[in-house]
Amino acid sequence: MAATSPQVDITAVEARLLDIVRELLRELGSHETARHVSLDSSFERDLGLGSLERVELLVRCETRFNCRLPDEVAQQAETPAEWVRVLLAGGETAAAESHPPSVERAHPAVERRSYRSRFQIQQPSREAPNAPADATNWIEVLRRHAEVEPDRVHIHLLEEDSGEDIRYGQLLERASEVAAGLVAKGLRPNDTVAIMLPTCADFFYAFFGVMLAGGIAVPIYPPARPDKIEEYVRRQVLILRNAEVRFLISFDKVRTVSQILRVSIPSLIETSSVGSLRQARARVAVEPSSTAFIQYTSGSTGDPKGVVLSQANVLANARGIGWAVKFRPTDVVVSWLPLYHDMGLIGSWLFSVYFGAPITILSPLAFLSRPERWLWALHDSRGTLCPAPNFAYELCARKIPERAIEGLDLSAWRVAINAGEAVLPETLARFEARFAPHGFRAQSFVPCYGLAESSVALTFPPLDRRPVIDCICRDEFEMEGKAQPTTPADSAALRFVANGAPLPDHEIKLVNTEGQKVAERVQGRILFRGLSRTAGYFHNPAATAAAIDRDGWMDSGDLGYWSNGELFVTGRSKDMIIKAGHNILPQEIEAAAGDVPGVRKGCVAAFGMRDAASGTERLVVVAETRATGREERGRVEIEVMRRVNAAVGTPPDKVVLVPPQTIPKTSSGKIRRNQTRLLLESGKLAAGNQPPWVQVMRLWAGNLGSWLGLEADRVGTWSSGAYASALLASVTRATRLLVSLAPGPDAAAAVVRVSARALLFLSGQRVTVGSYRAHIEAHVTYGGSPPPGAVFYANRAGALDPLILAAMIRRPFFFAEASALAGMPPQAAAMLRPLLPPPVEGISTPPGGTGRQRILRALEQGHSIVVLADSPASVPPRLSRFRLDGIHAAVSAGSDLYPIAIRGTSRVLRPNSPAATRAEARILIGNPVQPASDDQRELVELREAVRDAIAEMCR
Repeated sequence: MAATSPQVDITAVEARLLDIVRELLRELGSHETARHVSLDSSFERDLGLGSLERVELLVRCETRFNCRLPDEVAQQAETPAEWVRVLLAGGETAAAESHPPSVERAHPAVERRSYRSRFQIQQPSREAPNAPADATNWIEVLRRHAEVEPDRVHIHLLEEDSGEDIRYGQLLERASEVAAGLVAKGLRPNDTVAIMLPTCADFFYAFFGVMLAGGIAVPIYPPARPDKIEEYVRRQVLILRNAEVRFLISFDKVRTVSQILRVSIPSLIETSSVGSLRQARARVAVEPSSTAFIQYTSGSTGDPKGVVLSQANVLANARGIGWAVKFRPTDVVVSWLPLYHDMGLIGSWLFSVYFGAPITILSPLAFLSRPERWLWALHDSRGTLCPAPNFAYELCARKIPERAIEGLDLSAWRVAINAGEAVLPETLARFEARFAPHGFRAQSFVPCYGLAESSVALTFPPLDRRPVIDCICRDEFEMEGKAQPTTPADSAALRFVANGAPLPDHEIKLVNTEGQKVAERVQGRILFRGLSRTAGYFHNPAATAAAIDRDGWMDSGDLGYWSNGELFVTGRSKDMIIKAGHNILPQEIEAAAGDVPGVRKGCVAAFGMRDAASGTERLVVVAETRATGREERGRVEIEVMRRVNAAVGTPPDKVVLVPPQTIPKTSSGKIRRNQTRLLLESGKLAAGNQPPWVQVMRLWAGNLGSWLGLEADRVGTWSSGAYASALLASVTRATRLLVSLAPGPDAAAAVVRVSARALLFLSGQRVTVGSYRAHIEAHVTYGGSPPPGAVFYANRAGALDPLILAAMIRRPFFFAEASALAGMPPQAAAMLRPLLPPPVEGISTPPGGTGRQRILRALEQGHSIVVLADSPASVPPRLSRFRLDGIHAAVSAGSDLYPIAIRGTSRVLRPNSPAATRAEARILIGNPVQPASDDQRELVELREAVRDAIAEMCR
């Protein structure tokens, strides 16, 4: 072949690529848009090509140009010009081949290249252990599996050409490191932590790390497109503000986004990566929050609603799914679903965690770019369980080249869950026909119904049967809401797929607009309740009250009817549009399109329309306009796409411009969306993002005030920390000098107590002392005197608790053991050593006497004793460990025993931390207890009673 100049080659590639784009647009019905295609056209903003359409474009380009393109190009390249650059850089024959675009030949390199990942999945060597049926939270589940089989492979994480195995012991260990890092940075129980990570090992460590630290995870999707960074940030800010997140776990590639979010969220105090959090060497033992995580519903975030899911909710749902699919110890799960979405997080991963099943996970990008990878993952792992939305099955049935699935075997796939959006009968038929030769059985299909408010799953049909398709009369259903059966031969019939019956311990009822139950085969609103049902929406009592009645029934917002004991879902009661799993309010779309010059405001209808070609709903916008010229109408169509995309995060699949007075309305002027859709279907309806750096600069400019305030706070906290550090060093040096000059142990102890009070006063910290019961208040208020010779048992809430107690308890006392000073800064610990009980003279074995003997001698001399928990400050009071020496000595001396609750001291006088801000802490002293016997069992029971009293006061 004769050589050609690079310029000629580039021109040829550009022309051929634009021809492919125009061809695709014309097939999708966007003839006007096809005329305006250029190398700089945005696929989404200008051309309306979403993820599915760009997969088709990828397949066509690889076939026409005889090369294989990087996976990322289909979802991340924004313009045809970017595709041209990739083609010239990576396509070996892209510029050299001279055959016309209409000729489709596969390049030999493509034919030989395997469509499977080179990472070979290891088969599980043994069956899964029994699920922990008595577990009350997910930490118990993880620990149980990690203890039983720490080396058992839990996750096969697939990448482009490699993979990673994650074992149960490894998951627990690394999640514990993340938890320690969060606690070290100041995470408090029930604090919310946003997890902004792609599908990667760090997500799993972060999710359980947050739970192990006592926090509440808020999974959010990571930014994927540099050209849409501004829109992404504005959306996530609304969610993160509603969630009041205090920490954000992110990754290095999106550091700019993390920094912008940091200054935009008032509650956010730290952004970290999993790697940085794992640097902490300490370990924590914190009781997990009763809330497992918060799931923000997909779609519009103008009024974000966070579904609060408890540990019990999610456990109940996982158990229910296991019952519905008849889980087997040999089952293997496969998933490409996003981990920030309920079906990927709960229905796939956490389900596999609970039952101990191995799971093969690939990223959504890997699936969307090469759908065959999902099927090969099922083949390689002998996968048996796998959920996916309807469009995924449609994508595989229509878009995978035959050469990409040669040798594929899907015979092990026994449960193919289809859920998350409307299940189309046509998709089920196409998938079965395409993959039956590869071992897939139609009896494997399991069309389900669920929603985030029910954790994920709500209904399941029986297993091992073909999907049940109900054919009903269109006119009777649309006019009266009655599902009257008709024959499959009826060309106008509506067809719905059976979604089964509720899970155990769950109920569904269908009601009309008056709240009364409807008869069988009559459409009604779907209400549900059960163990998986959320308690409500985070920080949104109005939305919670509107959705849940006093009997516990929650309105799903969906419509359906019963037939033969099964639910058939028919639509959404509020015209909600589902686009690729995203719920979109039509009102927002209509408002955005109505602002376009040339569109009649208030004369726009938006709705979802089932599309058999794509296997999902297509977002359609019908707008009235007076524009008549082709160029002017083209401009209006493109601007509608741009503004809708900016408003709701996805462009319309189709924009229909119609003359004035075309869209039907009610007598009060409201848009009739359903009637508009019906007219369009029947043919009776007449018919600019800036560069990423500009968006980033605009975001920084919009948050300049917040950034300045944040920097001022940072300077202030640094100054406070520096002052606290210098003050602590100065006071401790002076105290040690004075102690060395004191005439005896009692005088030295008095010097330490005075120095501790001075240190708190000079630092400006506020600590109050009070009683838990009024009748002992005279003994314990600030400035009063505790009873002499008493024993105090106290929990730990902060590293400097011994110093704070030394300042606040005015009566002479000793700490029971030197271990009480463990964990303090060395200079502070050295300062408090005079408050340790002196040795008992005359005892040589052990030297100075046992701990109980030293405590008893101090009590007999009129000193009080403080016994601090042996557990770290991060351990909840009810789990604190206490020694029996103090109780035993109190029995021998006849001393009273007092429980002390220390609260809020974790941020008092933290000299080496930027969080060394002014904090309020409180010390509560409970009712005295008089030990009656030195029987070992009674002493242990008394210790438990004291610990319970401390936990009650701390609560």
